[in-house]
Amino acid sequence: MLMRGQIKKGLFMFAALSWLIITGCERQPESYSHTDFAMGTVTNITLYGTGDLEEKEKNIIKEVKKLEDTISWRIEDSQLSKINRELKENNGKAKASGNMKNWISQALQISRDSYCDGRNTVDPTIGALTQLWDFESDDPKVPSASSIQNALQGNLAVNSSQTTIDEEGTITAKNPNTVFDFGAYGKGIGTDVIKETLEKDDDISGAMIALGGSIYVYGEKPDGENWNVGIQTPSKGSGEVLGSISTKGDTFISTSGDYEKYFVDETTGKTYFHILDPKTGYSVETDITSCTIICDSGINSDGLSTACFAMGPEKSQELLKKYNASAIFVDKKNHVYVSGDVDFSLSDKNYKEVSLEEFLKANQ
Repeated sequence: MLMRGQIKKGLFMFAALSWLIITGCERQPESYSHTDFAMGTVTNITLYGTGDLEEKEKNIIKEVKKLEDTISWRIEDSQLSKINRELKENNGKAKASGNMKNWISQALQISRDSYCDGRNTVDPTIGALTQLWDFESDDPKVPSASSIQNALQGNLAVNSSQTTIDEEGTITAKNPNTVFDFGAYGKGIGTDVIKETLEKDDDISGAMIALGGSIYVYGEKPDGENWNVGIQTPSKGSGEVLGSISTKGDTFISTSGDYEKYFVDETTGKTYFHILDPKTGYSVETDITSCTIICDSGINSDGLSTACFAMGPEKSQELLKKYNASAIFVDKKNHVYVSGDVDFSLSDKNYKEVSLEEFLKANQ
C-alpha cells in the first residue's frame, strides 16, 4: 500500500515527466530570410515558424508574381490590360470581377478622398500620363510637351471623380482617355495578398515582408518583442536609416519619396521623379521629400503615402483621420514631423523632429 507522501511524490514525478514530454515535443520557431525580385522591385521576406520555411517563402513569392500577372499594365494578357482595352473599345465601359473589382473600388475611393488643390492626388485612372513617362524603363526621358498635353485631355486632374464602378463590377469612365495604372497601389495590394497567405498557414508565427517601399509585419517575433522597422533616409542613393518604427504585428507601413524612381534630364539638369501631378503632367511640386504611412491595410498605406506626399502634412490631417492612419513627413530642409499614434525613434543626427507648426513655418 502507498503512503500519502509516496502518492504525492508519485504524482509530482508524473506531472514533471508529462511537462518534459510536452515541452520536449514542441518545435521551437526557426527563421528563414530571402531576397528576391517581383513586381519590379526587390523583395525581402523573413519568416518565423516551423516546417519548410524556404518552401513557404517560395510560395509567397509565387503568389506575388501571380498578382503581378493580374494587375500589371505591362503584361498584355493581365486582367488590368484587358480592362484598359475594353474601356478603349467600348467607349469607357468595362467589366471587373473578383478581387480586381474591390481593388479598383478602393483605389478610386482613396483618390476621391485625397482631392486637393484641384486634383485627385493618387488617381489610378491616369495611366495615359504615368505610362507616357514610364519611370521604370531602362532609359526614361522627358516626354514632349505635346504628348503630355494629349495625355491630360478630358480633365485628367479629376478623372477618378468621373469614373465609377458598381457592385456588379461595371466600370463607367466619362473620359475616353481613361487608362488604369496601379503604380501607386500595387505593392500595398501585394502585402494584402501576402497577409491572406500567411493567415492560412498555422506553421508561420511571425513574418516581416518588404515589397520595395511597402512593408508588412505579421504575428510575433520569437522573443515577443515589438517589430522594429527601419525608415530610409530620403537622400538619393544614401541607403542610410532615418529612424525606426516600433510596432505590434499586423501593421502595414509604406513610404513614398522623390528619391525612389527618378532621373536627371541631360539637357536641362532638372530632376524628375515618378509621383506625377495630373494637373500639370509633370512631377508634383512639394516641400516634402518622403512620407511614410502606418495603418492596418496594405492598399491604404501605399495609396495614402503617395497622396499625403503630394498634399503635405497640414492638408493630409483629415485624410489620415478618416483612414485611422499615422504618418511621418520629411521635408527638404531635414525636418521630421510625426503625425498620429506611432512609436518612432529618429536616429539620423542630420535630421530634426519638429512640431507641425515648426514644420509648416520652415516651409512657408
